[in-house]
This record gives sequence, structure tokens and C-alpha cells, in this order.
Amino acid sequence: MRRRALLFLVLVAGLLLPRLVAAQPAQRSVLVLDQSSAFLPFNAAVASAIRATVNADNRWRISFYSEHLDANRFFGRDYENDFVQFLNAKYRNRPIDVVAVFGVSALDFMVRRRDEIWPSVPIVFVAIDEATIASLMLPKNVTGVTMQLTLQDMVKVARMVVPDLKSVAMVGDPLERQTFYRHFKDEIPAVAAQYEIVDLMDLPLAELKTRLGSLPDTMAVIYTGIYYTSEGVSYVPAELTSQIAEWANRPVVINVSSYLNKGAAGGYIVQANPIGQQAGRLALRILGGENASDLPVVKVPSQLIFEWPALQRWKISESALPPGSEIQFRVLSVWDQYRPHILAILAALILQGALITWLLYEQRRRHLAEVLARNSMSELAQMNRLATAGELSASIAHEINQPLAGISAGAGAALRWLRAETPNVKEARAMLDRIVADSHRAADIITNIRELLKRDAGEMRPIDVNNLILRVLELLRVDLQKNGIEVQTRLDERLPIVKGNEVQLQQVILNVVLNAIEAMQMTYPRVLTVRSEQNQHGKVHMSIEDTGTGIEPSNLNRIFDRLFTTKARGMGMGLAISRSIVESQNGRIWVSPAENRGSVFHVELPAK
Repeated sequence: MRRRALLFLVLVAGLLLPRLVAAQPAQRSVLVLDQSSAFLPFNAAVASAIRATVNADNRWRISFYSEHLDANRFFGRDYENDFVQFLNAKYRNRPIDVVAVFGVSALDFMVRRRDEIWPSVPIVFVAIDEATIASLMLPKNVTGVTMQLTLQDMVKVARMVVPDLKSVAMVGDPLERQTFYRHFKDEIPAVAAQYEIVDLMDLPLAELKTRLGSLPDTMAVIYTGIYYTSEGVSYVPAELTSQIAEWANRPVVINVSSYLNKGAAGGYIVQANPIGQQAGRLALRILGGENASDLPVVKVPSQLIFEWPALQRWKISESALPPGSEIQFRVLSVWDQYRPHILAILAALILQGALITWLLYEQRRRHLAEVLARNSMSELAQMNRLATAGELSASIAHEINQPLAGISAGAGAALRWLRAETPNVKEARAMLDRIVADSHRAADIITNIRELLKRDAGEMRPIDVNNLILRVLELLRVDLQKNGIEVQTRLDERLPIVKGNEVQLQQVILNVVLNAIEAMQMTYPRVLTVRSEQNQHGKVHMSIEDTGTGIEPSNLNRIFDRLFTTKARGMGMGLAISRSIVESQNGRIWVSPAENRGSVFHVELPAK
């Protein structure tokens, strides 16, 4: 039984295992052989682009390896033999499916020594100039990506940044020792036929600094790269770019993306990402089963790029550059950075300014209208007072005639007592006192009338409201008596003082009392009740209640409107003027129905 179960498990495993293995992605390996040393920014960027492009395809599990030939600093047959032995030992048990060689020195090494390391392995070359590839007879199973990198292009850019160019200074390692720029030797004769070439290559840095600081105005600097100086010191070429640009008193032309943003003017820039991506696509096609020899070589053009700070330093106009040129690291002005925001703010300020101007204009118009309205109201108030004086003329005459008649009769009696044989001095003195009292009474009446009729100047002063009420009632005493009206006063003796215009407030009370007299002509009994008190808000409140016909509820809200009246001969201005006066003195006036019949007019004023 146990043997049968074991046999069953073996059969199941035999059936499932091939399927599980087939389901796993196939494993592949890619090796990048760089002709230069490690840590070069451009080379590292190209290798990263190759890896990212290949890893984006999930058909295989890719193992990446990288080696550096370091051909800029190490040379010779013995070095190559040792490097071959190193690779064989290191990758003895690790097959390589594709080798991506970076640079012409790496390509040359792999073509010559491929059979000793990885026989017939497909080769994808990367970042080799077009002229060098065109001069080579590529062996089988080799394809790759070329870059646009020529001395003529660098001279062309030098002529763009120095329009009167007559000479160029070459800065870098000797061309025969360089890997990227070795082919520039073939272009030297053509360039030398047009421009003087000043050789500043392989100089100690101290001497190079001195030479670069004294270049003529008609010269430009062409920087290829310093890997290894004559003093035996190694450098990363990109890191020296900023130093070269700082030392040079003329524009510096470059052509590699890792040299950007270090002070050089710019040039036809070889960019790492496009080259690495194209190489990665070729590697994927080879891993997919295509033969490298059948894949055409891909050409990646260089982009004409300039640096904004250098253009500003050398006063190079943007309009002098060819169409399509890209300008990087531009230091934008505030206007360039925030143009939409500035325009929006300016528009808002203009709109706000226009709005403020309009508001000020409207405020001035309103102020002038208010002044005109106040003047008109003052004229109407004066006319109202004159009309009121006309209505009160009989009462005024009676009030004045009474003390005058008393004065006349008293003076005659006093004269008789003094002319008697025995003058009655005591009676004469008493009569003279009465004459003085009557004269004062007449003077008070005239003063009250003058205050009522004079044109108001708007003077505000402390006022005793109780005294003001009594003076108005005294002025209207004859009219009240003539109409048979009983006057009841309930005045709070502890009433605080208010600050206001005495003449205007006197007119308000006068208008309300006259309206009450007229409202009670057809009713009986006729009672006028005047009260004063301080309310719970600390304000002075006075009320004038009549027992007249009252006001229709529908008219309560309109009674203070201008030109509204229920009288047959009224103008509808008395109560409107009264409301304007009270409100101008920070008070309020309103009307309410009386408890039994009639109306109650309320006036509320702030206490001083």
C-alpha cells in the first residue's frame, strides 16, 4: 500500500513539475562592459537606462553584470590578457546572453577577444560616434547605437557663441589617449584650415588655469574631458567642467549631458537616456531570438542645448541662436515666473481701483445729496415753524396782550396811589412788583416765539426735557383752553439731561401736540397726557397721548412718510420733519394706538 502511494506521488510530481517549471520566466543575463572607469556620471546614466528598459519587459528574469575596462588609464597586451583571465574566472559558471559594450575601446576589445571569453555572444555597442562605426567592418552578431559626436559640431557651436571666431583652444587629455574623442584627430586638418587651433591638452592644472585666463576675445574653448593629467592624477571629466568654465575668460563648448549645468555655454549634447533606451530595446530583441546582425544600427542625434547663465555671462542674445535650440537652467525673472499671477493681480488692482473710485464718487454724490436734503429739510422745518406761528398768532397775541394789559393797569394804579394826598407807597410797591413780573412774562413769551421762529444753526447743547415740555405747553395754553382740552403731565423729576438741539426738539413736541389738538376736535372727553421717564435702556422716553379719533392701522407705518397726510388741508410734512429731527439727534420716534382710543406718539433720546 505504501509503495502504491509513493508511486502515485511520483507520477503526479512528474506531471506537474514540467508545468511549474514552464510557468516560471526564463532566466537571462546581460553584461555591460564599460571602456572607462567607474563613477562616470554619463556612463552610469546610460547603463541605468539600458537596465530600466530591459526590466520593463517581464518575459525573463534578467541578471545584470557590469565591468570596467578602464582603457583611459590602463593599456597594453599584458593588461588585456590579465583582464581576459579575470573575466573567465569570474563568469566560469555564469553564462552571458548579451554583452553591451560602452565605447569604441570596449567594442574593439570584445571583437578581438570574444572567442576567448564568451564565444559567439551577441554584442550591442553603445555610444560610439557615427564616423568611427562607418570606418569599421563589424563582425557577425554585432549591432548597436551610435551618437552624434564630431569636432565640426563643436566648432560650429563655438562660432555661434563667438561670432568673430578666429581660433579655438582644445582642452582635455591627448586625443590618442581618449576613448570617446579619439576620432577628432581625423577632423583636425579640416578645422585647422579655417581656424587656428591652440593645443592646451595634457597641461598641469595650474598652468592650464593661467592659460585659460588670458585667451583673446576671438577664441572659444572646446573641452573634451580630463581623465588623467600629466601629473599622474585621475579626475572625473564632468567634475572638472565647472572649474574649466570658471578659469576661462571665453565661452566653453561641451557635448555631453553630464557636463551640463556647470557653467559651460553648451553645444550639440549627447544625452544618456535616449542612447541607453535604444540599446535596451536592441538587447530585448536579441533575447527574444533575433540575430544581432539582422538588426540595423540605430542613430541617436544630439540636441543643441545652451545654458542660460553662460548666455547671460557672455551677453549672447537668444535670438542669435539657431531655431529649435533648447535653453536650460534659465533663471526666470519675477515677470516670467509669475506673469499670469501678476496680470491677475494688476487686473484686480485696476478693477479695485475703479470700484473704489466709483464708490468715492457715489459717496460724494450721496454726501452732496444728504447736504441738499438736510438744507431742504431745514427750509421745510422753517416753513413749518412759520406756518405754526401763523396758526398760533391768536394765542400769541393773547399771551402777549395779557401781561401788557396787566402792566398798563398796574402802572395807572401805582400812579394814582402815589399822587394821593397821602401816597400809598406800600400798595404802589406791590403793584410795581406785579408790573415787573408781567414784563418778564411778556419777555419770556417773546423769547420763546423768537426761538421757535429763528433759523436753526444746528447747535447741540444739554437740554432739560421736562422744562422743554412745559415751555411748549405754556406756549399752546390758549389753544388748549380754547378747545376744551384737559392737560395731564406726569413728568419724572429725576429725568437725566439729554444733548440735542433745543429749537428742533421744541418743534417736534409742538407738531405732535398740534396734531393731537386737531385730532380731538370731534371727540369727547378731550384729554392730553404728556409723560416723561427713563426707560430700562437708560434712554429718555417721552410720550404724548390724546383721546382723538386715532390712526388707521394700515397708516401706522406711513404716518411719518413725506407728503402723507390724513388732514383735509395738511401738507404731510410736519411728522416727516419731526422724524428727521429726532433721528438726526440719534433718537427715534414712533406711534402706537392708545389703550382706549386715540394715539400715543413716543420720542426716545439718548441720555447725556
